[in-house]
Amino acid sequence: MDALSDIRPQDYINYLKLLAAGNSRIAKPQFHAVISADGKSTSAQELSVLAERWLEKMGYGKNPYLIVFHGDTNNHHVHLVSCRVDREGKKIPSGFERIRAVAALNALQGIDPEVVCKKDISSALAYQFSTLAQFKLLLESSGYDLREAEGKLELFRYGRVLGKVDLNLIHSRFMAFDKKRANQLRQIFLKYLPVHFPRLIPVPVSDYRSVAPIRYTSDFAAFASEKLGFELVFHSAKGKLPYGYTIIDHAGQRVFKGAEVMPLKEMLAAGVSQESTELNLVDHIIDQLIGKQDTGNFDPGNDDERSGELAAAEPGADDMGSLELRDDIDDEAILGRYRARKGMARTNTR
Repeated sequence: MDALSDIRPQDYINYLKLLAAGNSRIAKPQFHAVISADGKSTSAQELSVLAERWLEKMGYGKNPYLIVFHGDTNNHHVHLVSCRVDREGKKIPSGFERIRAVAALNALQGIDPEVVCKKDISSALAYQFSTLAQFKLLLESSGYDLREAEGKLELFRYGRVLGKVDLNLIHSRFMAFDKKRANQLRQIFLKYLPVHFPRLIPVPVSDYRSVAPIRYTSDFAAFASEKLGFELVFHSAKGKLPYGYTIIDHAGQRVFKGAEVMPLKEMLAAGVSQESTELNLVDHIIDQLIGKQDTGNFDPGNDDERSGELAAAEPGADDMGSLELRDDIDDEAILGRYRARKGMARTNTR
């Protein structure tokens, strides 16, 4: 590569392919990771330096690699691309790669997972909840796997137990239903549902800890999380639509069953009414302009595009300080159309 004076993107690709050809036994020789910051406070230089140090810890320091910075999403991030075959044709070790990857990133940032876990437990205990399931949801939303054993609730992450909570302590914190706050939340629902669709949209889950292939969100849920200080967590059986939801009220530090504020059926009905009103208005305008037409097959929106936009707006669930590892689901799926319209280069060359 050093001998080339005018290197094109395809030259990098060809070089990595040539390296991968050195070991035909590796079915998927490409290595790709994403390191994402929280917001835009971390610069391209800072992310690139961290990425180089992380690649070194993962065993790719002596291999050729590419680091590509993107600042055109809500979170600055870098893509890291290399090859799982080294210059001698040997496979770079990949055992327990997910666990090692997170551990390496934590070490580079000076993060102690056990200290973070203690803080997360204290934070969860500060909320008002009425069931063990609600308390578990608070911790699961922070990225922990949970298990009950010998009177304790064990918190797992990165392949090991990071903390424990006495089940008796959790039960002693059960609080009665807060009707006043529930009524306040209901009024908030009634105020904003007319301008933010509650229609449920399935979003692929990229988090390797999740056992469900999809989760559900909505325009209203995304708005509530970003602007109103509460999360809507929808519950569904595998392959089926949600049957209910939970409200994590961060502003009031409370957890509610969704039906205590507004039944799911009622919330979704508000969206149906809103869509019908808007479509009737569209039909009326079209009728006035071109005469009565059959609009029975009119599509009010592209679900795939809206799903992508909402996925980009949803906050991450992981908590590894200001930086985290993410799967490659954002750039091409969400920004492909945007970059095409703006004449920007696409980065997905795989």
